[in-house]
Amino acid sequence: MIRESLREALVRLAEIPALWITGLYLGGLFALYLLFLAWENIILARILFLGLCALPFFLGGTYGAIRGDGTGLRGYVGAGARYYFRILLAGAVIVGAALFTALLVMAPILVVGGSLQEAIPSSLLGVGVSFAFLTAFTGTAIVFEDRRVLDSIRRSVEFVTGNLKASVLFYLSNLAIGLLISFLSVALWSFTAADRVLPLVEGNQTAFQNLTASGFVELIGPAGLWAGVVIGFLAVAIGGALLTAFGACFFRRVAASSPAAGPQGEFDEKGRWYRY
Repeated sequence: MIRESLREALVRLAEIPALWITGLYLGGLFALYLLFLAWENIILARILFLGLCALPFFLGGTYGAIRGDGTGLRGYVGAGARYYFRILLAGAVIVGAALFTALLVMAPILVVGGSLQEAIPSSLLGVGVSFAFLTAFTGTAIVFEDRRVLDSIRRSVEFVTGNLKASVLFYLSNLAIGLLISFLSVALWSFTAADRVLPLVEGNQTAFQNLTASGFVELIGPAGLWAGVVIGFLAVAIGGALLTAFGACFFRRVAASSPAAGPQGEFDEKGRWYRY
């Protein structure tokens, strides 16, 4: 199932150019983030994360194009606009629930005298990974099965727990693809700046570790900076487009082989159906 889904994702990317829009958007955000960090403009770098609020539009467009809402730009934009608010609201609910759960996890740690600085990262990491694992298919449930906000979250949890082995293999495949793209990107960039960075690393590691962003940019030069920005843009664009399409193809294949359970409820004494 993993191999077939990945193969289908690659075929879809080759056949539907609009699917690359999502990756190009993510790559553009990452490239701007690198530039703002290099220019030590931390405020703009943080504000840039607000651009992720537009991500549901691109996810809806990708999922809609794969579902068959249209393979052109018009179909992509139409699907993105149609499902934007549902995907955005579902994401907001998930983030809110995760933060609330993290606070509940931190409370016992603080009661017994634990450190707040240690409790916050560990709680957020543990809760965040758990929620991401269970709710990763919320957007695909909204688009492919036309689910509402809360129902899509329930469907994602149901999908992951009901296909646990396949889901774990899917996440591991995503991790492997991400690591491979990252390794190739770093290796490619290192060729452009190795002659400048290696002498400092080999000669004085303390000085290298204490470099500021502006000092590092001065070290690698404009050519090294722009090479990193371009390579980072391409890496995130390729990875974002591929993994988004991969997730959509995987959900559709697995969901088709294991249909969701029907609505639960009961009949009253007059024969009227009440859904739970």
